[in-house]
Amino acid sequence: MWSTLADLFVHGAMWSLLAVGGMNATLADIQRYAVDTRHWVTGEQFVTFFSITQAAPGPNGMAVALIGFQAAGLSGALVSTLAKILPSSLMAYFVSAWVERKQDSLLVTAIRKGLAPVTVGLLVSAAYVFARETDVNVSRALCTLVCAAVAYRSKLNPMYLVAASALLGLAGVFG
Repeated sequence: MWSTLADLFVHGAMWSLLAVGGMNATLADIQRYAVDTRHWVTGEQFVTFFSITQAAPGPNGMAVALIGFQAAGLSGALVSTLAKILPSSLMAYFVSAWVERKQDSLLVTAIRKGLAPVTVGLLVSAAYVFARETDVNVSRALCTLVCAAVAYRSKLNPMYLVAASALLGLAGVFG
C-alpha cells in the first residue's frame, strides 16, 4: 500500500510539473503509466474517468483522483490529488513574481516560445491516446474526425457536438 501511495505521489508530482498548458497535456503519459505500466485502471476506465471529469465542474485534474482511488482507495485519491496540485502550484507561486519582473527579457520570451510547441505536441499525443482507446470501429472514428473538423472550422459550442454524439450513441449508431 505504501509503495503504491509513494508511486502515486511521485508520478503525480511529475505530471503536475509537466502539465504545461493544463492537465490535458499530460494525459498520454498518465494513460501509459496508469493503464499500460501499473494496470491500476483499464483503457476504458481511463477514458471514462477523464470524460466524467471534463463534464463535471471544477478542474479537469480530478481524473487523477479517480485513478488514485482505483489504485489505493481514499488515501490514493488524496495523495494523487495533492501530488497533482502541490508541485505546480508552488512553482507558479515562486516563479510568477520573477516572470512578471522579467517578462520582457530574452530568457522569458525564449521559454514561452519554447513551451508552446511542447504543449501542442503533448496535446496531440493525448488526442492520439483517446482516439486509440475509443475509436474501435469505423463509425466511432468517423464521429471523432467529423467532430474535430467541425470544432476546428466553426465557432460552434463543443457541447453541441457532445450532445449530438451522445444522441448518436443512444441511437445505437456506434455499435
